[in-house]
Amino acid sequence: MNWIRSTKRLDNQRGATAVLVAILMVVLLGFAAISIDVGMMYAERSQLQNGADSAALGVAYNCSSTRGCGSPTGTAGTLANSNANDTKSKINSVTFPTANSVQVNVSSRDAAGNDFIRLAFASVFGINKADVVATATASWGPPKSGTALPWTFGKCVFDQSLTPDQKAELAATGNFTGLPSSAHILLRSDQNADYPGCTAALGFPTGGFGWLNLAGSQCQANIQVGTGEAGSSPGNNFPGVCGPVMPTLLGNPVLIPIFSTSTGNGNNAIYTIYGFAAFQVTGWKFNPDVHPDSLAPACTGDCRGIFGYFTKFVSLQEGMALGSGPNLGGSIVKLSK
Repeated sequence: MNWIRSTKRLDNQRGATAVLVAILMVVLLGFAAISIDVGMMYAERSQLQNGADSAALGVAYNCSSTRGCGSPTGTAGTLANSNANDTKSKINSVTFPTANSVQVNVSSRDAAGNDFIRLAFASVFGINKADVVATATASWGPPKSGTALPWTFGKCVFDQSLTPDQKAELAATGNFTGLPSSAHILLRSDQNADYPGCTAALGFPTGGFGWLNLAGSQCQANIQVGTGEAGSSPGNNFPGVCGPVMPTLLGNPVLIPIFSTSTGNGNNAIYTIYGFAAFQVTGWKFNPDVHPDSLAPACTGDCRGIFGYFTKFVSLQEGMALGSGPNLGGSIVKLSK
């Protein structure tokens, strides 16, 4: 009789175990849904955010260039899809919150063209799909502050160096296109430089020099538009740390600060920075370093300076702060959200 009662107890335990396993399976499936489905959603969200960032920057880059905004939705779609592993995403909207910013909203799209992603385990709980969304905002405009080449010259010189077409375009649109390659100019940095109509305080650096305070040991200066920067190396030649940097400037335009007024002389010179001009360096003449440019005016004797031409320049820089000041050909594009 005792043996029979023991068998019934085991049968009861088997039944309890089956119920417990069934309950635990639901829990395990729940954890699977969290670990796999949620992980898949995070991966999708990361791809979408990369796509939204790229799309916003791409549209902003186009809008800041001389080409204009073109087709914002088309640009956004191409860049967003290229950042998705399955090359599928949906552009929900491309809007312009301000005259100098764009916001792109993207969401998920699966390989079959559905505007959602299918979930693997959450369907046990009646959740078969999920919508994943990402948004990015990019801004563009002239830089207000940041690091630039540690050299400046006057706005009067800048105005004289533009062609009539550039002057008209700058007056009409606040921007201009680059000079042709055959129109290289010489911007002198020696005390014998002469720009008719430009006084020392308005056109050429006081004392004949324009080298600015260096930012640490690098060939750059920290510039804030509307405030002063003191010339730190009043001589014909550039600071020693700039020597190795000059050859790297030949491939891309650089931002050069332009001053509106100046006071003092030599080490005591103070320049009020007006804005940043985009300048394509094509050569230079300093002692003893010389990179000639046959398309630019001659620079002989005591002449020192940089050859090149003003150009339209759009840079993707996070280190520059955007402002509403004058656009002298140098625009910055950056993510703002």
